[in-house]
Amino acid sequence: MSNETKVGILAVIAIAIAIWGYTFLKGRNLLTTSNLLYVEYQSVDMLATSAPVVINGFQVGVVASMNLKPEDMQTIVVVLDISSGVNVPKTAIAEIVSLDITGGKGVNLNFSQPCQGGDCAESGDYLQGRTLGILSSLVPKDELDVYLGKLGSATAEVFDTLNGRLADPEGKGIARAFRDLQGTLANLNATTSRLNGLLASTSGDIDNSLANFSKISDTIVASSSDIRQILANAASLSDQLSEVKLGETVDNANAAISTTNETLEQLKSTLSKADVAMTEVTGLIADAKAGKGTLGQLITNDSLYYRLSSASEQLESFLEDLETRPYRYVPLKSRRKIRRYDRKDGD
Repeated sequence: MSNETKVGILAVIAIAIAIWGYTFLKGRNLLTTSNLLYVEYQSVDMLATSAPVVINGFQVGVVASMNLKPEDMQTIVVVLDISSGVNVPKTAIAEIVSLDITGGKGVNLNFSQPCQGGDCAESGDYLQGRTLGILSSLVPKDELDVYLGKLGSATAEVFDTLNGRLADPEGKGIARAFRDLQGTLANLNATTSRLNGLLASTSGDIDNSLANFSKISDTIVASSSDIRQILANAASLSDQLSEVKLGETVDNANAAISTTNETLEQLKSTLSKADVAMTEVTGLIADAKAGKGTLGQLITNDSLYYRLSSASEQLESFLEDLETRPYRYVPLKSRRKIRRYDRKDGD
């Protein structure tokens, strides 16, 4: 067997174990057979998947899944996974109950007698369902009156004990707190009486204050036109200030200053370049005076001037001869022909 085959077999086994473990954690065992029974509820009261299904407190299965009925999207279909070997009568009622005082929910299968043969529900059958409250779930119906009677008597004993402790003048704890509360209420009543007397004695001053306030209000109403004029003037001044566009003016001034700075920088650069050029011109003049270069030789050396003048005269004579006797300078002309032309010119 190749290594690839062994790896494939191990992968299949691992996947199978993972699927089995996942379903086992949800309360279902794929290695055992079970029956699936269906129940319809109008409300599941926060029943969850994997909640236990019990018969008189003994777990016989789990809630496999819950889905809304697609026909009306109101009815909830609950699937109960019942262990094999547990026969549930077709007349059994699947009750959603509270399993403990914390509110954990489960499904209790309630029926009066076991079933045989065709009376037992098979996989795929529907059972009747109902939802019970927490008190009905934890206390049997026939014992409810007994529990209520015990609760009433215990409550009466608590109230009698509380009344006795409150009536005890030497009592501590809650009795003392109740007496302190009574004293606080008495002090509050006395304070209220004094406050009423104070208000009665100062009612005249309060009336005068209200009358003065009324006069002030009348004065404000009479001056309302002046106040409106002042507000209108303030609004007009605000509009004029907004039209001035101070922000834009400041921006323009900043732009002008920036442009001026750039111009000054350019002028400074130009002056620097002019200074360099003047320095170079001064150097050239100094060199010329010292007789350096062609210009200096022309200024300080007469022989160079005379040579240039002689060369200019010779060039002028050559150009004149070229103009009057061009045949002398035509290529491929024999000397004989040139002399003949010279004799003609001489004649």
